[in-house]
Parts: sequence; structure tokens; C-alpha cells
Amino acid sequence: MIEILKHVDEVWDTPSPEYKSETKVALIDADSLLYYCMIEPTFEECKIKLDSFIIDILDKCETNRYAALITPYDTFRRKLGVTKPYKGNRKGKTTPPVFHGLKAYAKQEWNFYLVEGLEADDCMGLYKQQEKELGLEFVICSPDKDVLKQVPGKHYNYSKQEWITTSEDDAWHFLWVQTLAGDSVDGIPGIPGIGAAKAAKILENVKKEDFPLRTLQSYIQKIKSGGLSYQSEVKDKIDKFKETLDLVYMLKDSSELSKYNIDLPELQIQNALDLWVEETQ
Repeated sequence: MIEILKHVDEVWDTPSPEYKSETKVALIDADSLLYYCMIEPTFEECKIKLDSFIIDILDKCETNRYAALITPYDTFRRKLGVTKPYKGNRKGKTTPPVFHGLKAYAKQEWNFYLVEGLEADDCMGLYKQQEKELGLEFVICSPDKDVLKQVPGKHYNYSKQEWITTSEDDAWHFLWVQTLAGDSVDGIPGIPGIGAAKAAKILENVKKEDFPLRTLQSYIQKIKSGGLSYQSEVKDKIDKFKETLDLVYMLKDSSELSKYNIDLPELQIQNALDLWVEETQ
């Protein structure tokens, strides 16, 4: 990290924190960030790219404070996939050694940390709900559409280097679009033949409070005649509806963790300038 922080004047207007908010905290999706930075020709270049990315994120968020969260392999969603294994479409894909090396570097130099039982997205969304209680302003920094579009607020997409504002209504609408269409990236099945555009069309002119019922009706309407009785087929479609909803649903309150026997991990806030001072002493 010292190599990039020696040139912090070139990235930030000044290494002095006077314009940086003491109450604003960047919540960084570390998983995607590590993947973006591991493609450089050499490991040293990967590290420098990671350092630069983090400094740029903090600069855009106008803060020195951050928490960078890494998702573990075993999360509660792994137990929810019945129709298809959650993220089963990634099975057999090996992670390059450089990823593990870069993760170790990020944990050592930038204090990235692993959250237990939850995905980083869930943690960021839950921390976001605690802003008033903690007296902090959290900025979610991620390229992942799930957290950007399901959690209300102003977020930073560091992949596209752009801000996105999601309203309560936007978040509610996106949840039911995903429940209809599923999520091919995470291997979550929705209704066959329905993608995001068609799902949005289904919800057109539907009152937002009726989104759940309209979505369930769409599942049941897909019943085909077969060996199962109609009653059994209806139950099967309801089960698939509930499964997809559980998989795409971003947790909204820490009280929801109890049904999965998980506690919200302690928020580990870092100050980049403190790390810089440690490196330069």
C-alpha cells in the first residue's frame, strides 16, 4: 500500500482530512472489487489497482472512513436453493490463485474482513437501515444490482463510476421483478420464459401493494396439465414462488436474522488516513 499512498496527493487534492466527513462511511462490496483488480499482468499491478480503486471510492464518497466486507462461501442462501443450488451455475469454476493472494493483501493492508453467514450485500443493506441509530451516513459502494436497486438510498457504483438513487418504490418494484424473472447471475430460477423486461410489463398498471399477489398469480398461471393433481401443482408453484422470493429478497431488518440463527456481524470501520500514517511512520 505504501507505493500508492506515497502518491496520495495526486489522487486526493490533499492528504489532509479537513474536507472529509467524520460521519460518512463507505460500505464497500469487497468481493467484486477483488475480482476487478485481479486481472492485471502482475501481482504488484493488481495490488496497486486495488489501492487506487479504494482511494478513488473514498474520494468520490468524500470520506476517509470505510468498511470493506467479504462474503464467505457458506451463507444462509446456500440452504434455501431447492429447485436449483444457489449459485450452482458457478460450480466447477476455480478461483485463480491471484485472487486469494489479493484477498490476503487486502485483509492485511486495508483490513478487509469476512462476514459470517451473510453476504456482503445483506450486511451493507442492514447497516444502511441503522444510520439514524448509529448517527452515521452509510454509502453503499458496489456494482451489484441486487443491493443497488433493492436498498433505498444514494449509492455509488464503482464499476461504472456513477451514482444511483433508489427510492422506496423503486426498491419494492425491483424485488418483484426479480421474483418473477429470477436471477441468472446467481442461478436463481424464476418463471420460465419471463425475463426482466417481461416481468416489468406484468407489473405495469398494478398497484404496488398488489405486486405480491400479481406475482403469485403469474406462477400459478404457468401450471400445465400433467400427472400431478391440480392441487399438488398449485402447491408446487407456491413453493417455487416462496423459494425464489426468499433467494432474491434483501434482508430489511436485523430482526429477520433470527430465523436463520445468524447475528449481524460487528461493523469494522477503518480510517484510510490512519492506515497511511501507520505505513509512513
